[in-house]
Amino acid sequence: MNSASELVEFEKTIPERLAEPERTRSERIVTWSWRGQAAVGAVLIALVFVLDRSTWWLVLLVPHFVGTVAGCFQKVDAEQHRDRRFGAIALHVVALLMALISLSVISRWFIIAAAVGWLLVAGSSMDAGEKGAQR
Repeated sequence: MNSASELVEFEKTIPERLAEPERTRSERIVTWSWRGQAAVGAVLIALVFVLDRSTWWLVLLVPHFVGTVAGCFQKVDAEQHRDRRFGAIALHVVALLMALISLSVISRWFIIAAAVGWLLVAGSSMDAGEKGAQR
């Protein structure tokens, strides 16, 4: 009876063990994506002052920076690692938009696209968290 219960307990851990290499890869992608984009956000804030731009850009850039710093501390579980990885990759697109907008390379109308991108990134993180809480 003891052996059977140990076998059942071991069987429950098999999916996590099989997903571990992929989860580890996702964890590295998520961690370094968010850290890198937090650094980009800090550089963009510094460029507002260096390039003597309007400080109104800080209304856009400071929340972006705070959001990316907060994202650096995400936990990547076996169940949600793909969602977190998708959010981290989508973050690169959003950060590129933020950089291009704040440096006046593209129109300010793209702020709407950046906001939608942030909703997508946040949604993937929230969905992943809800999936983990349901299990």
